Amino acid sequence: MKLGILGHVGSGRSTVFDALTGNQGTPKTPGKLRLGIAPVYDKRVTTLSEICKPKKTIYAEFSLALPVNPSAAALDVKVIREMRDLAAYILVIGVFGETNPDERSLSELAGFNTELILADMERVETRTARLTKGGGARPGEKELLALVTNELEKEQPLRLSEWDESQRMMLNELGLLSHKPLLTAINLAEAGAGSQPSQELIECAKRLGSQLFQLCAPLESEILSLEPEAQKEFLSAYGLEQPATYRFVQTALQLLDQICFFTVGPDEVRAWNIPRGSTAPRAAHAIHSDLEKGFIRAEVVDYSTFVQIGSEAKCRAVGKLRVEGKDYIVQDGDIINIRFNI
Repeated sequence: MKLGILGHVGSGRSTVFDALTGNQGTPKTPGKLRLGIAPVYDKRVTTLSEICKPKKTIYAEFSLALPVNPSAAALDVKVIREMRDLAAYILVIGVFGETNPDERSLSELAGFNTELILADMERVETRTARLTKGGGARPGEKELLALVTNELEKEQPLRLSEWDESQRMMLNELGLLSHKPLLTAINLAEAGAGSQPSQELIECAKRLGSQLFQLCAPLESEILSLEPEAQKEFLSAYGLEQPATYRFVQTALQLLDQICFFTVGPDEVRAWNIPRGSTAPRAAHAIHSDLEKGFIRAEVVDYSTFVQIGSEAKCRAVGKLRVEGKDYIVQDGDIINIRFNI
């Protein structure tokens, strides 16, 4: 799943993208999305790696997309078209140099949501007109469009409403933008690094169903380019415990309602992110599709127990390694070994 980074020209979208991807994204090419991978920094992975001493340590990750944005507007026709395939959005609001950063943030956040709602209204009107002319409606689609129209006319983003699973699938198929999760990133001047958002801004984001985060993107990009020891000194000078991008990607993971499970061994310690509520076979699929096809059982131990006991073999010896079947719902922090046969 991809998260799209959006915002007005000059907001620092590209700098946020570079900071999150460690300057490893695809190059800027006119007419194309910039794509990159953001690792999900997790202290648990570091701890597991210290215990297992594997050849490789791999963090969970998610994909980022930076839509082409040639105009001054946060949204234009081309960007809207690109956004429909994204799982969630990160709206970057640049307030560096602003005398009243809250006023700018509140205005842009409200304005962006209005643009999403207007784009959705146009989409729904077009689809409704097509169905009126005799287009093939899916079961429940006409009723859903009526409900959606009612919500949009109240100027409410669709992410605030409750939808059942079939409705959510249909909303995604329709590509309705205000239904998708939104993370608002306030891009501050260096002097504001480490500061907390105002209560007014927190409440505004909550009313619009958006999670809120503040960072100074140029500073974060600089921090991540340093060696680990130099990073610590740099962070200490700004009174920070860790790069904001570490917390940022964790927030993005929560936004997508995903969890992490781990696989461990002498060759590799690795974190995998899957949707919350996934079964053991779905976790097996995340590792490799063959593991899901030939799934027999999962051997599971929770992270805290593993760290306390010290190895998978010791967990098995003392009866702490559970055997779970196809109906098991994977929990955040599970350490899983898949048994399969194909």
